[in-house]
Amino acid sequence: MDGPVATRHSELVRNAGLCSGQWRCRFDHRYLRPEPGDQRLVLARLNQCHEKTRNKLILLNASCPSLTIMDPAHVALARQMMSDTVDKTKMYVDMDQSKAYAEHRPRYTDELFKTIVDYCKETNPNLNLAVDVGCGPGMSTTGFAKYFKKIIGVDVSETQVACAPKDIPNCEFKVGYSDKLPFIKSGTVDLFCTGESFNLMPQKETFAEADRVLRPGGTIAIFGYDLPQSDNPEINAVIQKMYLTMIPYWPKESTQIFDKFASVEIPYPGWIRNDSLKLTITVDPKTYMGMLRSTWPVVAYSKEHPSEDFVGQIYEQVQEILTKSGSGKQTFDISYNLFILMGHKPKP
Repeated sequence: MDGPVATRHSELVRNAGLCSGQWRCRFDHRYLRPEPGDQRLVLARLNQCHEKTRNKLILLNASCPSLTIMDPAHVALARQMMSDTVDKTKMYVDMDQSKAYAEHRPRYTDELFKTIVDYCKETNPNLNLAVDVGCGPGMSTTGFAKYFKKIIGVDVSETQVACAPKDIPNCEFKVGYSDKLPFIKSGTVDLFCTGESFNLMPQKETFAEADRVLRPGGTIAIFGYDLPQSDNPEINAVIQKMYLTMIPYWPKESTQIFDKFASVEIPYPGWIRNDSLKLTITVDPKTYMGMLRSTWPVVAYSKEHPSEDFVGQIYEQVQEILTKSGSGKQTFDISYNLFILMGHKPKP
């Protein structure tokens, strides 16, 4: 981004107070120091803070529509609204949600898997064992399965692991933690990989465990996709507004997904990142609503607002846009920018 757009972007950032620690003190609930008995006042003040921050986000979005929720100005404001106290132990533990996640989440492209495998082969032609931590119901685990003699998927959620396929002979799934893999011997793994759930992991400890289990020349890979964009501008506006509404229901660590793990560095010399791949899927409104219902922020929002059919409202808006277009087309494209971080464990 350069020229007038960059100048306008900088002005918006300054006007939003993003360069001021004072703005943070005024709007960050961690700076509130309530007296005993003031809980209602604190909640009211916190809601006021979130509303002001949301208004700033909406203003920023309206003033510079070329920006998306992933742009730095949005991400910085989003961090002010995201909670430090989201109970991550409650995420993806419900069986119905895990089933919905397994059914509706976007599948990574084979191009992504092949890109990572080709990188593995640069220093290690033998693809014997891979470990996929934070595997969920095994969507990426199964994607790598055809390249490795064996792959082990690991996730903290019992219900997610229960939804993983059981008919792939070289895939094994376990409930466990990314930083504690006692069932894997040191120096035996050719690929240690993780998807977007890396943002919820203890990252320093996960890197240490990866280093323990990787053989010299083995690969660590972190991959994911950013938030979706539609090829239909009106539908895209609905999607962006929806994500603005959902911001308080994301854990603060999730801004790492918004900026594609820009702050993450793999602790091996010469590591690289690849931002060249894209995932595009064609969906109808019903399919896209299933995708929304499978995400944690939408689940959390719906639990807090049980009388509001939030997803149903989005469905009606999207359906109306498609109908008004007059094309007779009842589908639209959703695109994600993929990202991969990769590094080789040095050989002696």
